[in-house]
Amino acid sequence: MNNEIIKWLLSVISSGLVLSLAVYLMRNTLARFFSRSVEHHFEKKFESFKADIRDKEKELERISAFLLSARRERDAALQSKRLEAAEIVVRSRQILSSLTLVAEYLKGLNINEIMKKGDDPKITQFIEALLAPLNVDEKIQAYNALDRTLPKLYLGERTLKIFEAYESIMLYAVMTMKMLGLPLRNKADIFKEGNLSKLIIELVPGSRETFEQHGEGYCLFWVTYFYDETLKALRQELLEDSNMLRDTQSATRLAMDSRQAQIDLHSLLQRNGLPDTLVKSEPEQEQT
Repeated sequence: MNNEIIKWLLSVISSGLVLSLAVYLMRNTLARFFSRSVEHHFEKKFESFKADIRDKEKELERISAFLLSARRERDAALQSKRLEAAEIVVRSRQILSSLTLVAEYLKGLNINEIMKKGDDPKITQFIEALLAPLNVDEKIQAYNALDRTLPKLYLGERTLKIFEAYESIMLYAVMTMKMLGLPLRNKADIFKEGNLSKLIIELVPGSRETFEQHGEGYCLFWVTYFYDETLKALRQELLEDSNMLRDTQSATRLAMDSRQAQIDLHSLLQRNGLPDTLVKSEPEQEQT
């Protein structure tokens, strides 16, 4: 019995020694096996993680491309509307500019003298003769037919204010000339100081002193300035451009309009048998 126990113990001990020796001899191999197993598992996880990142990056790229495309389409649509609005302002400006001679006539007329003779039929004939070739009513009707909603929606505030000043001056000139042609006495009571000078002073603060000296009628001397500034504001807003040639052409046009107005005024005065006192002298116009 004791011998069997001893044999069993020796067998167990020898098996343990053999197993321990085998493990000791194979320790490097086992370490490499487990290391490779862990590395393989980690690499699979890492590759899966990188694949997820690539998919998310592609999704972000698609979203970015969509947003960029939508923005471009929106900007293109907005720019199209702004250009359409600018075209309306340019057409409006063109119609009003065809009445520039009305403003030039008023700059040359001695309005106080005309109002003193307000019921003189010769005055009425004189004013009608000045306005007849210009087709004023037809042009004002064409101007009023333009829908100016888009400019209010798509153009900047400063651009709109500049054009409003030009528009107001031209309409003031037309209305004043029409009033002078009415066969009425005491026309001075009809003419009231308005807000036109305030608008111009807001845009050109340096004009305040001259308006205080000469009154609302001084606005007529700002016609060409706001005519040019309207186009400059549109170019700056849409194209960020400037053009010296247009400025030179504008100065030339102003000189031609003023000279033509003087010729027409003196010619029609003589034709209607009216005195030259109804027209300001050139020094008086320059002082104004």
